[in-house]
Amino acid sequence: MGQPLQSMTGVGFAAGPSEVGDVRIEVRSINGRGLAIKLRLPTACSAYEAAIDELLRGRVQRGTLTAVLERQTAGTALPDAAAMATVARGLRDLAAQLQLDPPRLADVLGVALAARQGDAMTSRPLPPALGALFERAVGELLARRADEGRGTAAAILAELAAHEALAAAAAARAPSLVAAYRERLLQRVQEFTAQHVPDASPAADLVREVALYADRVDVAEELQRLAAHTAELRAVLQRGGEVGKRLEFLLQELHRETNTLGAKTPDAAIAHAVVAMKAHIERMKEQAANLQ
Repeated sequence: MGQPLQSMTGVGFAAGPSEVGDVRIEVRSINGRGLAIKLRLPTACSAYEAAIDELLRGRVQRGTLTAVLERQTAGTALPDAAAMATVARGLRDLAAQLQLDPPRLADVLGVALAARQGDAMTSRPLPPALGALFERAVGELLARRADEGRGTAAAILAELAAHEALAAAAAARAPSLVAAYRERLLQRVQEFTAQHVPDASPAADLVREVALYADRVDVAEELQRLAAHTAELRAVLQRGGEVGKRLEFLLQELHRETNTLGAKTPDAAIAHAVVAMKAHIERMKEQAANLQ
């Protein structure tokens, strides 16, 4: 198989210490037409929203994702040492210019805390430890999506094999049905014209018209297209990657040709097979809707 298939449903977890304290992260995904991301973050982590969104979009292509960040313990209330040092240098320079006493620790801490609160809503990159935890949670999500994707592909292939077996049985019956239907139709037309049409049409014209009508029940083209669609379905699953939308289109075409097969055939056995074939297609559609 080519690229791994992924389901759109799964969940990943990570927990551990970070720059904002001990945290627990959950990233969950369900089916979606495109990619939608919902974030639930504590206020203290709101500045990381854009960075988390970018990280998720870089790893996931389709589905509705919900990422939840919970702080188990709060991080330190103090600004980091580098920020404190920058504030201290600035205050010392300002105090020297104004010929004032050098700043005390309380002065530095007050300014640093005020500055941190002032840009709490400013977008910032993910700090290393917190970013690593999000990467771990997303990695677990993708692993579970891949596991489910393999199971989904196997289920689709099983339904496809059952559909193919029914189509093969219909293909084996079809040629003899056309000939038998043509002969039966010709016999009935001849009997009708003998009883109700005084001046019978020339035999050649009668045979030609019956043959044209009988050809309407020839399902060889539909069976050929069914075989082509099933072969392409297998090839798409073999290539892997993002297959959901392509599978959806192919299954619509498979359903259309199966419908036409049922509408054209006068044979009860094939008609019953068509009903079963449609059931297999519906189950394949349900499975394919889960794939990215």
